Amino acid sequence: MKKINLLLLLFAFSVSNIKAQDLGEILEAGAADASLYFEQYVGPVAASFTNGLGAGWYNTAKPHKLLGFDLTFGVNLANIPSGERTFDYDDVNWNTLQLASGSSSEFPTIVGGFTDSELVIPANVPIDVGNGQTITYEQPIEFPALDGADVEGLPVVGFPVPYAQLGVGLPKNTDLKVRIIPSTEIEDVSLSLIGVGVMHDIKQWVPGLKQIPFDFSGFIGWTRFSLDSEFDDSSAEFSGSGAVEISASSFTMQGIISKKLAIFTPYVGLGFVVGSSSLDVTGQYEYTESSTGQTVTVNDPISLDFDGGSSPRLNAGLRLKLLILTFHAEYALQKYNTLTAGVGISIR
Repeated sequence: MKKINLLLLLFAFSVSNIKAQDLGEILEAGAADASLYFEQYVGPVAASFTNGLGAGWYNTAKPHKLLGFDLTFGVNLANIPSGERTFDYDDVNWNTLQLASGSSSEFPTIVGGFTDSELVIPANVPIDVGNGQTITYEQPIEFPALDGADVEGLPVVGFPVPYAQLGVGLPKNTDLKVRIIPSTEIEDVSLSLIGVGVMHDIKQWVPGLKQIPFDFSGFIGWTRFSLDSEFDDSSAEFSGSGAVEISASSFTMQGIISKKLAIFTPYVGLGFVVGSSSLDVTGQYEYTESSTGQTVTVNDPISLDFDGGSSPRLNAGLRLKLLILTFHAEYALQKYNTLTAGVGISIR
């Protein structure tokens, strides 16, 4: 079984920390195929980042009064559909990697569970391993495909995005919202999140709408999340130190309608979300090919960009307010449907 450590961060927040020995086997297949493999393996989590970042910005369409404020803590979880938790070997245009005889062509992604499938790097085929180096193996190299996390039975699977957010009332029925997780380190993993949003009352500018008994605002917001997981491993055949760096950003624009009913406030939003993300494996890695004794050095082997594109977004939620304490939950229909839950305090 491939060694993939799952580190629990905060609540259900987790990342995959891929050990250098595992990385070395994939790099032996060449820079192009290593990038293709990681694009398939990590892609769903990258998409979960992007969709989760655009959620949880508001729980009412009514802005604060001047200098009123709220402090909210929450988590967004964008569900990875079951059909995107594995990928098919035959759907990828590999350069040299081959499927081992008797292996299933269905490979797990980072959340795809375990596998017995194996890959083969053929012999006597020149392979570009990066840094202008080409190597030809005298014997075929066979190695297991990477396992993913076992998520069977979980109702929602994705990368949780926790946040802390401050909203402040400005003139002209406007709220400024700032969300942040300062750079935080837990063991070998560091993460951070920053975002800025603005919500503005639209009713005040449209004749006739002021008398309608609901709140109607427009919202725009931008968020960026980053994660850096470092490793330093070595063996007789392979040594390497570096990091897996993942980042994602999201832009959200929506119209929001809400109606306060005693202590409850149901709300609905409609608009779109645009996102992108990236994955980089940095550092220096050296491995020795057993049949030739040749030592290969590779620097910064993986650099991938994921285009999250633009997706319509429809969300509905409910806020409960008890004096100054608030609780809220919402569900959003978008590229990866997203669940949000949070708690906070709100004054004026």
